[in-house]
Amino acid sequence: MTNWQSELQLEWQGQLDDLVTAIACAPNGQSWAASSAAGEIGWNPRQQDLVKLQVGDGQSIDCIAFSADSRWLAAGGQSGQLLIWDCADVHQPPQLIHQLTVGKWIEHLAWHPIESQLAIGFGSQLSIWDLPTAREIATDKFDKSSIFDLAWHPTGAYLAMAGYKGIQIWADKDSKAPIQRIELDTASLKIAWSRDGCYLAAGNLDRTVTIIDWHNPTERWTLTGCPGKIRQIVWIASSTPCLAVASGIAIVLWQLTSDATAWEGQQLEGHQDIVTALAAHPQHPIFASGCADGHTCLWSVAGEIHQIITAGTDRFTALGWQADSEYLLTGSQLGAIELWAMPA
Repeated sequence: MTNWQSELQLEWQGQLDDLVTAIACAPNGQSWAASSAAGEIGWNPRQQDLVKLQVGDGQSIDCIAFSADSRWLAAGGQSGQLLIWDCADVHQPPQLIHQLTVGKWIEHLAWHPIESQLAIGFGSQLSIWDLPTAREIATDKFDKSSIFDLAWHPTGAYLAMAGYKGIQIWADKDSKAPIQRIELDTASLKIAWSRDGCYLAAGNLDRTVTIIDWHNPTERWTLTGCPGKIRQIVWIASSTPCLAVASGIAIVLWQLTSDATAWEGQQLEGHQDIVTALAAHPQHPIFASGCADGHTCLWSVAGEIHQIITAGTDRFTALGWQADSEYLLTGSQLGAIELWAMPA
């Protein structure tokens, strides 16, 4: 049994040729993948050698993700190509089966939480594809700006799109969305559903956080106190709803009060530069934060630092927890990838 209260130990190191833009962990815990600003895509089954699925071509890969059943690996970026690998054989490197031309810089990928359907955001356009048929099954458009973020509801019935003046909701054809748009006075940059799907959180351009009660969408809270630009938001595994927000050089932790009428905020201090990445543990009430100051911190839900991982003169740019929750992956500006293990 994993003991998360023990400190993580470095177990494996690998290298890409440029800044690590994203890390994705397969939900079945069998493998993970990482991408770089040079266009590389590396795949790894546990702590074996890093397999290059794609060498760098100078065009950044900005988003990479596994499907819910771990069968498919998708990647997209500057080239406007949507790349799909088949990961069915866990003993062999994934096989590239689709290379679809979107024609515009792919900025966002989001897999349906149950089905093999992939949402793609490029500019103001939303496109939803079915795999393995590689058939486009739906399209939509954000009506006021480019799409800034995408997030599926845990049931897969709704897809939220963040942009200027609010959040637009795309509903599956078999579902009835309670609303089609959530109006805000500012642009929403990052969005995330709570793990039970009861709340939708939005990190906004004006440094506020909006939390919406999905069962009663007119009920919402506007939270202030974020000191800088909001770069990421994640929900923490906790007995009460808890949200971590990366804001400038700080992290703000928000928790719902016991009477469910308000959210209490706590600004966590420990970083000396921009917080660039957050990753919540799949099971335990802990999360990791990566920073441009060369430190990754492991935090408890109470806001206490449990461990600090140092990258020296390098800067952390991406984080990811393996689905089995025993390993934390870190990626850096200089292309270094490290796997940190929780002692048994």
